[in-house]
Amino acid sequence: MATQSSNVLNMLKEITVKEVDLAAEALARTMKAVTEAESKQALLIEYRQDYVKNLNKILEAGMGAEAYQNFQSFFKKLDQAINGQSDVVAMTKQQVTIQRQLWQESQRKKLSYDVLSQRSDKREQKVEHKRDQKMMDELAMRISRTKHA
Repeated sequence: MATQSSNVLNMLKEITVKEVDLAAEALARTMKAVTEAESKQALLIEYRQDYVKNLNKILEAGMGAEAYQNFQSFFKKLDQAINGQSDVVAMTKQQVTIQRQLWQESQRKKLSYDVLSQRSDKREQKVEHKRDQKMMDELAMRISRTKHA
């Protein structure tokens, strides 16, 4: 009976090891997605700053109203893209939080099975030790009987 529970625990431990690995991979992917989203956002912000510098240079030289409106329209679209990318960054950060929690849960589950397995192994060792001790006691009694007989 003990070996059957031990086999079940070992199977559960193997499953949880796979779960931990999968959760770690998912966490790594979402963390990479955050880095990429933040990088894209930084590029958009830098791109906007460069256009602001260009606009200031052109304004110093003189610019027509229509060209100025075109710049303003472009800035509005660029700001929308930056805000959209900010939303992407926020969503991917939420995914990291979720994936981290899933990874931690799978870690706890794995550790629980490890503890249960260790306890089961100790119980099996105690039973085996008692059985060995009983056999040794019986053997000692037989030897003692044969000496006295």
